[in-house]
Amino acid sequence: MDARPAVVGIDARELAGRPTGTGRYLRNLIRHWRESGDRLVCYFNGPPALDPLLDHPAIRKRPLGDGCARGLWWQERLVPPAARQDGLDVFFSPAYSCPLSLATPRVTAVHDLSFFAHPQDFAFADALRRRVLVGLSLRASRLVPVCSDFTRRELARLFPDLAGRAVHVPLGPDDDLPPPPPRDEARARLGVRGPYLITVGAVLNRRCAPELLRAVARLATRRPGLVLDVVGENRTHPRIDLEAMVRTLGLQAHVRLSGFVDEPELADRYAAADAAVFLSEYEGFGLPALEAAARGVPLVAGRAPSQGEIFRGAALLVDPRDETAVAAALDRVLSDVGLRAALAAAGHALAARHSWAETASRTRALLLEAAGR
Repeated sequence: MDARPAVVGIDARELAGRPTGTGRYLRNLIRHWRESGDRLVCYFNGPPALDPLLDHPAIRKRPLGDGCARGLWWQERLVPPAARQDGLDVFFSPAYSCPLSLATPRVTAVHDLSFFAHPQDFAFADALRRRVLVGLSLRASRLVPVCSDFTRRELARLFPDLAGRAVHVPLGPDDDLPPPPPRDEARARLGVRGPYLITVGAVLNRRCAPELLRAVARLATRRPGLVLDVVGENRTHPRIDLEAMVRTLGLQAHVRLSGFVDEPELADRYAAADAAVFLSEYEGFGLPALEAAARGVPLVAGRAPSQGEIFRGAALLVDPRDETAVAAALDRVLSDVGLRAALAAAGHALAARHSWAETASRTRALLLEAAGR
């Protein structure tokens, strides 16, 4: 066995800007990997992310180009020569595609295959590009960590000859977020007094925002203090005008479209919430739902996979396109103190079975296996 520290190259672009799900995933892996004894080379398109996590002796921040290079050009023309120069043992891509022309062993994470299952959620050229790149990247990668058994099955269905490369490595909960503030303090900062619902994550067509808004409209007639906070950027395609829908439904006093929020603001929302709702027709995992569960927030979730599989027993599961059922489930959670307590306890138990340390350890094992270490 080679006793030298492994030199791991990492496509770190997801850490730049305003990191969302994949950025959180990569950040948590690096948080644990930097103590492993390996040397981590983090490649950025232009200047490195300004993240104190990266200021560590095990980490080398490697800016490539001026930040203006298109993604594919950066990946295929700038990364391979830098990787050769850096003497990598393995290269990790956290988001679907890897440098195809790189000779170094590669490991590429796949979180879902929505661009196959729901191509209408993407511009035609974008969906086609993603399908082509993920197919080529799977064939170029020795191993493919996937975050749910559902995604493993999807990969096997679409790429049966590559099914053996997929390894299910679940995600972790919320231990990278700031500690939860006191509930009353969080609610005061947010200015909420009545029932407070949250949904967290980029707003996509398959995440059923119109149905959720119409469900809230049903509830608001008998819960005048109700507030729904929609946390996440609107990335719908074709674009849904959520602001106009809120006005049409008369929900201006009941719905906040907060967009992206930073981690302390997210911690406030979890602390203040009476329930969290995550509707989706198709999901790779559902990291925000696990975070909410870890913080004791009762869950209402869509029953479609993978959410319906991962959160069964820890959430009220509903048809995400049935606004009547969604409204009824939310009403039950808000009305029934015993149900809220049971869901919170089940959510805590589910979150306790997940660990970013375990996710990082298992993913690192895949990197070493791919590198022949």
